Amino acid sequence: LSLTLGVDFTSVSRSPSPFRAPSPSPSTGTGAVLRIPIAINPILFSNELEYLYTGKGFGEAFEFLFDSTASREEGDEEEARIDKLRKDLVFMWRSRLYSDIRISLTGIFSSTNHEPTTAIFSSHRFMLVSRSDYFRTQLQDWADSLKPSSEPLTVTLPSPPFTPASLHFTLGFIYTGTLAFSNRTFDLDTAFHIMRSASYLSIDTLYDEIQARIVQEMMHGLFHAFLEFSEYEAATGGKWGTGGCRCRQCARRAPRVLEFAISEDVKNPHLERGARRALVGLFGEGWCISEFAHLPQKTRDAIVKGLAKRTTPMNIFPLLFASHAALARLGTIIDNWSDTVKDMVLTARKTIDEVMCSQADQCFEQPEWLDIMESDGVRFEDGERVEWAMDSIRRGLNEKNAAALYQTLVSAVLLRPHPTEPDQAMLSATSHVRVSVEQARVDILRWLRRRYLNVKQEGGFDCLEPWAAKEIASELELSVDDMFSPVSPSAAPRGTVKGKGRLGANATHEKQASVVSTSSAATVKESLKRKSSSDTIKEASTPQLPRGATLDIGIPCIISSKKARFRAFARYIGEVEGELGPWVGVEVPMNDTWPGEKLEGRAWHDGTWGGIRYFDIGASNDWDYDDDRAARRRKFDWASSGKGTLKREGDQLSIDRAKRLRSVSPVASDVSNSESRGLFVRPQQVLYVVDAVGSDL
Repeated sequence: LSLTLGVDFTSVSRSPSPFRAPSPSPSTGTGAVLRIPIAINPILFSNELEYLYTGKGFGEAFEFLFDSTASREEGDEEEARIDKLRKDLVFMWRSRLYSDIRISLTGIFSSTNHEPTTAIFSSHRFMLVSRSDYFRTQLQDWADSLKPSSEPLTVTLPSPPFTPASLHFTLGFIYTGTLAFSNRTFDLDTAFHIMRSASYLSIDTLYDEIQARIVQEMMHGLFHAFLEFSEYEAATGGKWGTGGCRCRQCARRAPRVLEFAISEDVKNPHLERGARRALVGLFGEGWCISEFAHLPQKTRDAIVKGLAKRTTPMNIFPLLFASHAALARLGTIIDNWSDTVKDMVLTARKTIDEVMCSQADQCFEQPEWLDIMESDGVRFEDGERVEWAMDSIRRGLNEKNAAALYQTLVSAVLLRPHPTEPDQAMLSATSHVRVSVEQARVDILRWLRRRYLNVKQEGGFDCLEPWAAKEIASELELSVDDMFSPVSPSAAPRGTVKGKGRLGANATHEKQASVVSTSSAATVKESLKRKSSSDTIKEASTPQLPRGATLDIGIPCIISSKKARFRAFARYIGEVEGELGPWVGVEVPMNDTWPGEKLEGRAWHDGTWGGIRYFDIGASNDWDYDDDRAARRRKFDWASSGKGTLKREGDQLSIDRAKRLRSVSPVASDVSNSESRGLFVRPQQVLYVVDAVGSDL
């Protein structure tokens, strides 16, 4: 299939000059000189050629016949001449006047017809050679190698990058010097092909123009793509979302522009820079499109990282509101790609939560929040936005920022003075903003009560002002000195200190390593003097939290030493201060038949070693979570009973051997008078973990 642009003419070519031959054609001679078989004045012919190429000189003699130059400015006159020249050259191209070369494209150019087709374009060698380095190289020896023929020379261009549409606009630019030479328009895909064509043909001016049109016309500025980072920061002031257009068209096109800009055959730094800024600025509903979800994983990760750099107190509330808008939009989408976008939004929101909590004093001074407080939350969207902010605080709580968050909420929100009445608070007593913030304050106190020791260990109370420290200490039923003194088991409130968790009615609290303090700390007075085959336990010089997991409910197990095997309950798994490797802290039920105060050189204890509380011995509030006292009694009966046999990896120990095991069980030491003792053993000494409960024990 042959495609041509322009109108087919008869064999007699239309010519604007009556002096030219009726059938113009290039010379068929083998020489490089083109001879015109007409008589013409050389000076006049030279002026005609000058006017043809430049639009100057020859035509000035006849301007008085058509235009009045008296009132025209010099700039307008020059522009008019160029415009006339463009129109003449376009007419020559479209009418194929004196055409001496053809350009051929072969490929699949239709989305409905998958058969290869051929498109033919007529052109002029002198225009191609003068405007393109590629054509100059290809056609410089054309006149010498041309053989006598009635057909013009045909040049074949590859597809891609060329398409019929992109080549049409490329040739139009070659003839006129602009892409605005006709009323036809092009879409974004054609613009990409034009840019690739300009690069292929080495036409820098075309490359620059199509790049500028993509940025300014098709992408509405593309977030100041031509500005360096410092200039962009100065223009936007570091404010997120204000550097460019966030319309739906830009949201759909930005991922395509980025993919095009980073492709191997393009590598355009301006388009890439602008597209990355645009995708960061489009965070929110602008991410909820399939084009964004289908970007490569590496590219999406880089965009999330770029958004994290924009997550500052200045931008915290717009970003938080945008994240919730995105999640609401994704909730209505059932396509698979929505899960990819949702994960990215949640990752970005996690960073927002961290900044909200770590820099709360700056965040709650931003205009977006102050505007809500000044209006007392009376607008329709204010209540929802306040809840979003408080939920962000609950998600971002940790040991280092919880106390400071409490102080900020009280001083910067609840007690913030009224701008005109200094003796009154800005928020009214019935304000739903006050109600939401007050609930968040209570939740923070509840969180601190459970994790007091961890907060103290991380220095979370060190930044508090005296009034805030006193208030928190009162709520936690502690003295102010206890909040700032070194960690000591006796100073801890009774209860369990757990790891990080999430607040709220729907939050799940994952139990981590806990430190339970229900009795005063006891230290071991006697130092260890002898090492056995497995390392001994040494006293810790500095009190601190255990580095392991404390089990509130002991796990029945069988412990083996060199001369004894006995039953116990595993209560702690982890490291012991001053010792290498892992240890297991076990609680061993005692009776009157167990002599000795040491087992293989290891002293008995009450769960505390070196001033560090690892577990509690026989603490009823820990043993009775879901069991009654009878169940607890059965556990001790299992450890001290002589009935039955001991299970051990597939075989059974005889009753005599069981008696022999019980005969070496130790008795209570002077450290404590409870009915069981604590001991640290190596994990390899735990022979068997009993998996039965109740009567099976």
